[in-house]
Amino acid sequence: MDNLAFSPRHIEAIGLRAGEGAAVLVAMAIIQRTTALRAYNAFSSSRDWMEKLSHAYVVALATRSADTYLMRQIQNCIVEVPVIPCAKCREATLGTNVIRSRLFPELAALRKQANALIHYLDNPRHRGMAELNVQGVFDYCYHLFHENADLLFGRSPEGSFPYTKCKECRAKNVESQ
Repeated sequence: MDNLAFSPRHIEAIGLRAGEGAAVLVAMAIIQRTTALRAYNAFSSSRDWMEKLSHAYVVALATRSADTYLMRQIQNCIVEVPVIPCAKCREATLGTNVIRSRLFPELAALRKQANALIHYLDNPRHRGMAELNVQGVFDYCYHLFHENADLLFGRSPEGSFPYTKCKECRAKNVESQ
């Protein structure tokens, strides 16, 4: 049970910020963030390992959901010039996984911990939990909601996304040469 013997770092959970003038900014993904932070904060006071594991599972699911939502928001703000006609090329160039890995490489690496825990616990054949990185799930939550809190308010870093062809378009290009 050593992988459950830690206390998550404190997350400053601000849902509202002052905007320009009289404007108020409201955090996005509020339902996912609230769900994740409730389980995140309850982890340390859990009664037993099953309750801790249950909280970790909720943190992983809610954080991953918020992460996906925020990456889609960024994706929707990227202007395609020129427009990418092939859906697979668009995904290879501007997909949420591409955005995450280019703009937030640490977030992309930590997301793997959440995915591993979710997939492991979703499979009823798995027994034990020695190989699970539970703290990695909490680091993922901390990194998204604390270290990248500006994302919740619609502020994301700039980045370039070079055009990437999908396998089919690359094959067509090779055939036409």
